[in-house]
Amino acid sequence: MAHSIKVLVADESSAVRLLVSSLLRDDGRFDVIGDVATGAAVLDRYGDADVVVVDLVLADTDAFTLMDELRRREADLPVVVFAEVDPPYLRSEAASRGAAAFFTHRTNPTQLLDGIAAVATDA
Repeated sequence: MAHSIKVLVADESSAVRLLVSSLLRDDGRFDVIGDVATGAAVLDRYGDADVVVVDLVLADTDAFTLMDELRRREADLPVVVFAEVDPPYLRSEAASRGAAAFFTHRTNPTQLLDGIAAVATDA
């Protein structure tokens, strides 16, 4: 790969941000350009990202509202939802709002990292 995949991680939980950021940093394919708790911070920082990983709930908004705004600003930026819960209606709503992938906290870390890499390289 010519360059590292630049990832912006957004979750209201500092523990989840730390976990996801650590997994990404330990994998040679990724460069974590930020881990933030709010949608406002995502909107300030997304310009350098190849992919955004976002929880369903952020400190100031929800993933769906954020994805709508990101689609308006940068239609081709892949967004990966990484959520604690997985009801079918949320997965369907995420897909309809343009999520490139949906993973849960129960996802095997290798599958998560490979999924993030796949959507970033497909973009």
